[in-house]
Amino acid sequence: MEPYSPKYPLHTLGNALEVLNVISQSASSDGLTLSAISTKLNLNKSTIHRILDTLLAYNFVEKTPGVIKTYRLSWGAYKIGISVPKYHTLNSSNYATIIEELSSKLNRACMLSILNDFASVTIYKVDPLSQLPSQALIGARNPLYATASGKLFMLNFTNEEIKNYFFHTDVKKYTSNTILNYIDFLDELSIVRANNFAMDNNEYEENASCIAIPIKDYTNKIVAAISVNYSTDEVNEFIIEEIKVHLQHACDQISNYLGYNAF
Repeated sequence: MEPYSPKYPLHTLGNALEVLNVISQSASSDGLTLSAISTKLNLNKSTIHRILDTLLAYNFVEKTPGVIKTYRLSWGAYKIGISVPKYHTLNSSNYATIIEELSSKLNRACMLSILNDFASVTIYKVDPLSQLPSQALIGARNPLYATASGKLFMLNFTNEEIKNYFFHTDVKKYTSNTILNYIDFLDELSIVRANNFAMDNNEYEENASCIAIPIKDYTNKIVAAISVNYSTDEVNEFIIEEIKVHLQHACDQISNYLGYNAF
């Protein structure tokens, strides 16, 4: 997406925001001197001084004590920023439209899932009539170890948490491909982590496979996943790559809304 350029820019406001950006990017917790800010932004010191004076009044920056005065962000800036996540949640995103468009492009069943009490729960689904029926119904609780979305959610777990999950879960052999062993599952997760997508290769249903890509928030945590179903017999590597491209684009739209890669 192209960065937005203002139609009616206020240069003083723009300069003030640039000052905040420069200070926020300072590698030192001591902040930056007025001279350093002036040099970085190529603005004269008198302009920077007036901007800093105003930002001080609104508690967006603070001046450090000592002989050499520096400026760093203050709690007013934090108060503004901390409110952003409550307005950018999965529920407030336009995920329904995005998934409907994805399903229309691929003509395949597409699902949005979240992690809930050690299960992958489908909260939204679009399933064209041309597709095979799936077990993944709205509200269905699907096993983490046998589904593509479930594997993604387990990337949030430590190895010890995964081990405890296997020891305390009634692991069932749904098909001959279901991964039942904790060590084998860790190997599978290593592949998933490297690829940034997961696949269910007939592990939950016979002749029914699935590919899923994560949705991440501003903390880099996987908060949801979109998956696409396909029949194992009908696809080849070219079709899989096509699905991945469209699926990644859909997930990126929601992740960006949630603040992933915003910093």
